[in-house]
Amino acid sequence: MWIDAHCHPDGLADPDAALAEAEAAGIGHWILPGTEPQQWRNAGQRFESDPRIHLAVGHHPWFLPVTEPDVSELESELDRRPHWVALGEIGLDFHIASNAAERQHQEDWFTAQLAVAAERQLPVIVHSVKAHDRVLSLLKRFPQVRGVIHAFLGPYEQALAFIDKGWCLGCGSLILKSPKTRDAFARLPADAILLETDAPDMRPHPALYANPLLDLLQTAEQLAQSRGVSLDQLKAQTATNVRRLFQKF
Repeated sequence: MWIDAHCHPDGLADPDAALAEAEAAGIGHWILPGTEPQQWRNAGQRFESDPRIHLAVGHHPWFLPVTEPDVSELESELDRRPHWVALGEIGLDFHIASNAAERQHQEDWFTAQLAVAAERQLPVIVHSVKAHDRVLSLLKRFPQVRGVIHAFLGPYEQALAFIDKGWCLGCGSLILKSPKTRDAFARLPADAILLETDAPDMRPHPALYANPLLDLLQTAEQLAQSRGVSLDQLKAQTATNVRRLFQKF
């Protein structure tokens, strides 16, 4: 079955119905990233007994505390629940950072969490908006850390810079509207691509389905066409890629 490597079913109006419909359409597993402590706890309580949902935990750059980095709560959560498959969604969003101090604050939290990932040998889900070059620079400090750049939007050359570090790239609905990104994903190594929706966000325009989880099928159609492979080939390869990266999967 298809695997959605990044979505937020806890943000859906009726998660049970949406997941059931998506499973009937051939999507069998979902990775649900964390954003902030209350969300980690809610998602853990809601989904930890569902074998189809695989949870990650992290401080998203949109929801960072105003204080200096303190990862004690993050580490306590990792200790309390051993089922977390990754650390994330963490990273940099320079679209919302209006000055150098805000960028530095994001970087401080990002590197503090990358250090946790390195210590605990966890893969990382990275949110990177208008910050790819800086993310690449900071990753050099943690050469042992691997992960995925969520919703990659960039040219082929920048994609290769991440892949050269052993990272994967998340392919979502952005390939439906960005020729630059579509070209990059058409040419990348097959073992570096994960499929994702970010549902209920980042929907295609127009969306073919009412259920945001089904957007994965629309993205998969475009990616398979761009790469000149069958849907079955794409399904098998991207599922293999997810399971290789998220080893607790």
